[in-house]
Amino acid sequence: MNLMFRKNFSTEKTVSSSSGGGKAKGALGAGRNAKRRDRERYSCMEEHHYRTHLFFSAPRASTQYNDGSERCGPVIGGGTGPEPEPPQPLVTREPSVSLMRWDKPPTSDRRRTEPVSLATLERDCFVIPAHALDRFLPDGVPLPVPPPTPEKGMTTKTAQNSLSVLEVADPKLCILAHLMSPLEPIEPILESPLAKPIIKQRTAAAELLNDVAHANTAVGGMLLANMEKNAEFPFISYYVINTTQTDPLLFYNNMRSASLAKFDPKTIRYSAAHTLDLYSEVAMICRPPFNDLAGGPKKSHTPTTGFIISVYKVFEGDDGERFEKNWLYWTGARMLYRHLPHSVGMRKIALHKSVASHGDKMYLLVCECANLLDDLSGAAMLITALRARLCGYTGLYRPIQTF
Repeated sequence: MNLMFRKNFSTEKTVSSSSGGGKAKGALGAGRNAKRRDRERYSCMEEHHYRTHLFFSAPRASTQYNDGSERCGPVIGGGTGPEPEPPQPLVTREPSVSLMRWDKPPTSDRRRTEPVSLATLERDCFVIPAHALDRFLPDGVPLPVPPPTPEKGMTTKTAQNSLSVLEVADPKLCILAHLMSPLEPIEPILESPLAKPIIKQRTAAAELLNDVAHANTAVGGMLLANMEKNAEFPFISYYVINTTQTDPLLFYNNMRSASLAKFDPKTIRYSAAHTLDLYSEVAMICRPPFNDLAGGPKKSHTPTTGFIISVYKVFEGDDGERFEKNWLYWTGARMLYRHLPHSVGMRKIALHKSVASHGDKMYLLVCECANLLDDLSGAAMLITALRARLCGYTGLYRPIQTF
């Protein structure tokens, strides 16, 4: 009787051979299956559904760790009796280790004396507004329900998954992004070979940023330039608005009018597509040390700061709850978090969603890296992998002007 291990779920019967050649063939097949099983078990990339949401240290005990994959049991068949024995189950589903559970300190008596706040946190964390928690908390992460308390900054733990929750004040911010396509001449035949429309576009965009800075209607802003040639969006203007001081809709209308006047085709003899939209920050992955969430982008910038920005657009009605709960997958945030080199100094990955009530929905994924310009090669390889998904637009940007 031969003993075989099968990984497929088919209902084929295994028939043993009584001849010597058949036994040799069965042994050879079992050896090949064993080698194949070893290669699959010790693959370099462990794929698990919950690993998409793994942003904290998971407990890895040497004897109790289970990777959550489906393990195969033996299949016994082809006996010499009149009735073959019933086959044993092919898959044994053992309960996997909770990957969102934080490691408990070795001594339970030690307690933290300082108050828990953003300044004292030492782990990567999600920052999700309370109104968007049910839609943008990643799928598979249990929703923590802290007991109602009027005090702010109080930490609670659920008994099931020990997921720590810290409540912070809402910064009341809104984002306006201005995406600019390359300038194209109105009369290409009369275009001078010495003309440099990219410089003219950069100058006009910088003047718009200066006007907003002098008007003091935005908390902060920056002009981002693409670091690649022939980019779909060579420049992106990014403004942070405090909704308690400035009306976002009024700011949008003023920016739209100013942009149309500054890039008037009759004046500059060039045309371009301008996409202006208001966004709300619906989810963020932050890495300590945490900066002031209500401050402008200039506070966290260094000479080597760079951004990886992805732009997505979906039709009206396609922004369902299931779609947004899996934003780590289709935005590429999961890939950025797991595979960005540590040398680039990733600070945060923020997801922005357009606030328009009608029409198509746009999403912006902004990944800020403190040392991106020092290690462009590592980030460029990841950009190629993101573009290979044929989903949205992704580019490398650096700030050329901020306030």
